[in-house]
Amino acid sequence: MRYLGVDYGLKKMGLAVSEGQIASPLSVVEISGLVDAVSKISHVIKQEEIERVLIGVPESGEAKKIAKKFSAELKTKVENVSVIEADETLSSQTAKDLMIDLGVGEKARQKEDAYAATIILQNFLDSLV
Repeated sequence: MRYLGVDYGLKKMGLAVSEGQIASPLSVVEISGLVDAVSKISHVIKQEEIERVLIGVPESGEAKKIAKKFSAELKTKVENVSVIEADETLSSQTAKDLMIDLGVGEKARQKEDAYAATIILQNFLDSLV
């Protein structure tokens, strides 16, 4: 089963993939809005032959509404792909802390959103075991 993890934001999305029990960062994709985000994710789904998409959803607030709207829109646009919502609480902060602890340089930190998506996806995969 191929999974795509998504850390959705208003200006960019972090993406991660997994074929089994280990998630890996894929990329950070710049977006100009909801329609652009859905279009770009749909392309990644086809290109990477994804079967399940995991959308990170914050615990509360406006960001939660935005992520849920993205998830709902994506569900209407992709066929034969499960779209699942998962808690993303502290994933961005955890990714940032981990990258600092590992001594990752400033240029690599530009991929922080992809690492946040990796954490979201890995937490989900771990919950399946």
